[in-house]
Amino acid sequence: MNQFNVNTKKLANLNLFQLREVGARVGVKNPTTLRARNLREAIIDVVEGAVEPYLKVKSGRPHAKQIIPDDEWDRLVGFDDGLNQDFGTNNNISGALFALRSSKLAKSEQVEYTGYIKSIGEKLVFFPMMQQYCSIDKYAQIPLNLEYIDLLRVGDRVTCEILFEANLPRIEKILKINEVAPQDYTIPGNVFSEMSPNSLGEKIEFTLPQLRFINEVCPIKLGQRALLKGPNASGQTYLASSAAKDLADKYTVVYFAIAKRPEDKINLPNCEYMFTSFDVEPKDISFFYEIVVERTKRLCELGKDVVLIMDDLTSLMLNIRNLIAERDKREREHSSDIMQQVKRMLGNSKFTESGSLTIISTAYTDSFVPQINEGLNEIDNIMNCHISLLKEDYYKGKPEFYDKANTYADIIREI
Repeated sequence: MNQFNVNTKKLANLNLFQLREVGARVGVKNPTTLRARNLREAIIDVVEGAVEPYLKVKSGRPHAKQIIPDDEWDRLVGFDDGLNQDFGTNNNISGALFALRSSKLAKSEQVEYTGYIKSIGEKLVFFPMMQQYCSIDKYAQIPLNLEYIDLLRVGDRVTCEILFEANLPRIEKILKINEVAPQDYTIPGNVFSEMSPNSLGEKIEFTLPQLRFINEVCPIKLGQRALLKGPNASGQTYLASSAAKDLADKYTVVYFAIAKRPEDKINLPNCEYMFTSFDVEPKDISFFYEIVVERTKRLCELGKDVVLIMDDLTSLMLNIRNLIAERDKREREHSSDIMQQVKRMLGNSKFTESGSLTIISTAYTDSFVPQINEGLNEIDNIMNCHISLLKEDYYKGKPEFYDKANTYADIIREI
């Protein structure tokens, strides 16, 4: 006989840490010692009455209904947040692969937060930045009666006050929208999808010694796409972070560091710096990637010349692959799905009368997945600037460590 009248299929959408929380609530013995699969099975056994809920001796053994009432189940597993779970129309990674479920933003003494606006179904939701990172599991709702809500758009960077009420955090007051006080903020008239590319913009001039070779050997113009590739640890991050520091005073730089070591985090005060460490789950990296792309498009709408630095594409593609594999266990590598996601991002590069988006990406070419390495060759073909790095020269400390025979910019000949 079931102890709870609940839908246990929803457990499949929870990560290990959320499962531990649910396990502790329903009375699973030592939930922190179990792996995700075993923990789900243990929760189901308790829920369905096959196993009596375990409680510490000093706590007594109340009736199961006192452990977790049925009407709290949806809240516990994150399905009662009032958000539209149907992402099918958004044509993004989260739409295809996972539904939003969350413990929401944890109650805190902190009141003021800065983060990004993202659409979930028909609703706008606020995701705060914490230590240069956004997670799908931490968000606050935006009330429909919020003052200045009509000014908000997907990709906006917002500073606001959060009110924690009945464990449902929501924006109480907007303080800034894209660094401007809301009472002084004006929405641009155009939208990114309506901005048609013009001829390419000015050539980007690098001043740091380690980057000057780009000016002559493989120049990058505003609105173009560049790829810095080579074996793992060939100086990709060194050149990418150098480019961010070099360009921050002249352009709007957004830097996305993907699956890095914690000690690789750097200080880029004049950039919008987004960082994920190697232990971040694929769902969060893919979700954060969506926020980054939406942010750069929004900045372009605002009339900025934006340089998006993606460090690195290989790690992004591997995380997308892992995320897809979690939802689809069939024996295939999902190469076309992965490539489509990356191509969609690269297709956003453009130069217009209003603003521009230039994309500089890094990649390592010796992934353990052959299909990813093959995909990078295809990615390279749609780039305008190609920089091949030499690992041995980088480790020897040579001032120039690029392969001169395979570093070039595409030549556009007039008809």
